[in-house]
Amino acid sequence: MILIEDANEEKYYINPKQVIYVKEREHMGKNMWKIMMTNGEALMTSNKHGALCIIASIKSKKPN
Repeated sequence: MILIEDANEEKYYINPKQVIYVKEREHMGKNMWKIMMTNGEALMTSNKHGALCIIASIKSKKPN
């Protein structure tokens, strides 16, 4: 589980297996990450470390 704080400062414990994609984009001059979940929920966060941890976890689970 990875802790992510969204743009509203709410905390989520994310299971990387439930993430479809992570999208990095600039918003109002600051880097943000959109995390799309399998249940349709999307989280916006500025938590670079958390977003990169989710990406690393998804990459490590990739089939050969």
